[in-house]
Amino acid sequence: MKNMWVVIKETYLRHVKSWSFFFMVISPFFFLGLSGGIGYLQGSSLAQNNKIAVISSVSAVTEGLKGTNGINFDYKDEASAQAAIKDEEIKGYLIIDKEDSVLKATYHGETSLESGIKLAVTTKLNELQYQLNRSEANLSQEQEQRLAQTVQFTEQIDEAKESKKMVQTIAAAGLGFFLYMILITYASVTAQEVASEKGTKIMEVVFSSIRASHYFYARMIALLFVILTHIGIYVVGGLGAILFFKDMPFLANSGILSHLGEAFSVNTLLFVLVSLFMYVVLAAFLGSMVSRPEDAGKALSPLMLLIIGGFVGVTALGASGDNLILKIGSYIPFISTFFMPFRAINGYANGLESWISLGITVIFAVVGTAFIGRIYASLVLQTDDLGIWKTFKRALSYH
Repeated sequence: MKNMWVVIKETYLRHVKSWSFFFMVISPFFFLGLSGGIGYLQGSSLAQNNKIAVISSVSAVTEGLKGTNGINFDYKDEASAQAAIKDEEIKGYLIIDKEDSVLKATYHGETSLESGIKLAVTTKLNELQYQLNRSEANLSQEQEQRLAQTVQFTEQIDEAKESKKMVQTIAAAGLGFFLYMILITYASVTAQEVASEKGTKIMEVVFSSIRASHYFYARMIALLFVILTHIGIYVVGGLGAILFFKDMPFLANSGILSHLGEAFSVNTLLFVLVSLFMYVVLAAFLGSMVSRPEDAGKALSPLMLLIIGGFVGVTALGASGDNLILKIGSYIPFISTFFMPFRAINGYANGLESWISLGITVIFAVVGTAFIGRIYASLVLQTDDLGIWKTFKRALSYH
């Protein structure tokens, strides 16, 4: 037992104290900040350079278009607007005149008018033209009232349930993407590490001091602790952000925080941890069956297909709500990693279904870990390049 703790400690510290772990943990925060900064700078640049000058002698037009995003009224004639285009102060200019009670708008620019601005301008001009048409038609009061009639449309919904559903959808999508990224990362790291140490003399020395199965279990437990540390940092960061922003009106009055707490249950958190451990064990198993470290990626292909299939499957199937395939997949190990949390967060699976799926996953993880641990020495000490299937058969025969 003492030797196992030594392996656990050494493996854990080696991963956590590495620069790769540090950058892996902070990379999401870095990219979020970078994306936000780039978006802000682009928005500022677009706000300054992509404005459209409006030149019009019709007062109703200038008054009606005031406040429209992307519109500039600083240029009073066409010459000054053309000079502004050359100086890259504006993207183009729009000349709007009225001729025989008809509004006419002509856009001038080096590139086409942005669709959003075009829609806003044409909508407002159509409203103004409608008002001009009615004033020219000299309609009676009764006719005016009839033309003013619109469709009466009302919507009766449960706003609390609508808000809860929105939070559930975002939480399920966020958890699915997080699982996808962390599984891809740790599966690759584990397989590469096991493949790198396979067949080296140091493994023979290690196995002379500790049983191969105990060494394997210790390595897997250490990797689980590394994953817990990784997730724990995100959890602490998320809770800190919630505590910091909880008094904002948007969060305080919308009930989002309470819905978020309801979305994640103890069962879901345990399910995620057990599933991550199960994937890491399978990655170690696949990594131990190659003869060269550079072949680890090829051996890991089946696992990557499982991860991608689970993520894409739950994304595609979940768009139509709960269905038979989602229900069946919720009880199949590896696929259930994505399917059951999605169903649990969205309220499609009750507590009993969630715990049954978790029980199946735990049993599969324990049995799989015990089985791989028993044949681990036979796999790691093989150096012949026989292929995955023949290597596995030889390990079984040795055992």
